[in-house]
Amino acid sequence: MDETYFLYYEKGKRNLNRRKARKRGDASQFRGISREQVCVLIARDRQKLTYSRVIGQGRIVKSRLDKAIGSKLSKSNILCTDAWRAFKTYAKDKGLEHYPFKSDGKERVKGLYHIQNVNNYHSRLKGWMDRFNGVATKYLDHYLSWFHFLDLISVTILQR
Repeated sequence: MDETYFLYYEKGKRNLNRRKARKRGDASQFRGISREQVCVLIARDRQKLTYSRVIGQGRIVKSRLDKAIGSKLSKSNILCTDAWRAFKTYAKDKGLEHYPFKSDGKERVKGLYHIQNVNNYHSRLKGWMDRFNGVATKYLDHYLSWFHFLDLISVTILQR
């Protein structure tokens, strides 16, 4: 399980109160992760079953994490995530076995466990989303489902 971020867009909206409109996928005004970005949680297992959902603006927090995926996990699940604190406290509170991986890239595998599967999914998703030059945030869940469907189709075709 890992999170990725997309810029907040109100594409097609006529009156923007808070900021000037972005043209064709412009960059954020702020460096790093800010309230101007939307957090998307992606959980993926070894059988390529994928859960992806927009969980809010700004950094990921434990309460939003529980609301998004709490019903999907059981005590038998082993959580492999990056070393972000919200994942660590969430796993501890739920009593899940947890393998954190630092983002420095030095330690990518711990025995059978890694997060390369979900990171590869992020990369393919971001590459696919680039063609749209930004997607209205209210429709982002639909685009995540669309990509998930296309990903399932391509896996099915490759397996034949």
